[in-house]
Amino acid sequence: MSEPQASATQTTAQKGQLKKLILDLIFTLAIPVALLSPSLLGKDAKGDGIGFSDIFGTVTTYIIAALIPVTYIAIDLFRTRVFNPVTLLAGSGALAGGALAFLRIDGAAFALKDSYRHILTALVMGGSLLLGTPFFKFMLKVGLGAASPPEKQGFLERILNAPSTVKGLRYATIIMMLEGLIFGAVNFVVNFRIVTAKFGTKDFNAQIATANTTLYLPSLIATFIALGFAYYLVQRGIHQDFGKQVQLFDEDSWEKMNAPIAELPALE
Repeated sequence: MSEPQASATQTTAQKGQLKKLILDLIFTLAIPVALLSPSLLGKDAKGDGIGFSDIFGTVTTYIIAALIPVTYIAIDLFRTRVFNPVTLLAGSGALAGGALAFLRIDGAAFALKDSYRHILTALVMGGSLLLGTPFFKFMLKVGLGAASPPEKQGFLERILNAPSTVKGLRYATIIMMLEGLIFGAVNFVVNFRIVTAKFGTKDFNAQIATANTTLYLPSLIATFIALGFAYYLVQRGIHQDFGKQVQLFDEDSWEKMNAPIAELPALE
């Protein structure tokens, strides 16, 4: 691939990622928060806020707001029609979210329910370690393998199955599991402290909107930090196996790989 073509491909990919991020923000935060907001549509003659809860009813509005992110994820998976362990995790999380949206609970039960995504992530990461197949390997293969040309697939498999890299993948999966556990606990505490009203009330919906807005940015930051550290651990393993000239996200460097240490002949 020539340099101009590579630059054009990279620019297109960056635009696609930006578009995806904007759509995620709209359908997983902006629209649900707008629906649950108590004063989005102004105020009545008494000065009380008017929101969608006043039009559709508090319970119906809550269910719609909860199902919009689920529907968005499901449509995205159906549209791309890419099925692998990562999309399976996203799809199962969406199905669980859709089912849990109909539970009429509040207090600690609601806080626990709202933390299900983080709990599910931690369980999947931990389960993959017990099965001897670190889930972060699938995450990298989805991020790299789908975009890599067929002639690069052999290099990718060799990289991800090298001894020190495999160890890095295990540590990376542990990092993602810990991120799920820690932020799941944070999510539980924030919801438990903010969402104190009874289910089915206008205050309950408004407090959910506040909690979602409060947690969205910290959740993104925590995920990016965890992913960055996990990537560093894998890249460190790659350097130990193949040398520092091999970079995971630089396909042109894959052909410079030396034989892994484990494959070098023993000294006489």
